[in-house]
Amino acid sequence: MENKGSEIMRSTAGDAKEEEQPPRRGSAFDKFTATESAEAQVFIRAAITDAFEYMKMTEKDVVEKYRRAGKLHKYDPDKEWQKRFARVARAHPPPPCLMALMPQMKQYLQYLDEEDGREDPKYDSNGEVLST
Repeated sequence: MENKGSEIMRSTAGDAKEEEQPPRRGSAFDKFTATESAEAQVFIRAAITDAFEYMKMTEKDVVEKYRRAGKLHKYDPDKEWQKRFARVARAHPPPPCLMALMPQMKQYLQYLDEEDGREDPKYDSNGEVLST
């Protein structure tokens, strides 16, 4: 009977196939230009900051904010985080290549337009409002 070594010794020996790393799959962000990358970073940082602010708020704080703005009748707790995300996108517009990765953003912007009392806006494939 041949001694092939312990389990530990066999696992540490390794061969060339085990040591090779599979090629790294490029992310969608690798295809951004420097300008698009900078715009995307600004948007993402603003979205994260807003998310942390929203997490710190209580339900009473949010209701009070809507009441002070005179829009309490339009407050919908189920859509609030989506509207907040859309507000960030309006304040810090993400580049079109990032908007393509977030197809639901068009719907979020429509929620915000409905709240603001705007007419039914039309959006292009990048989520930008088409001029009429």
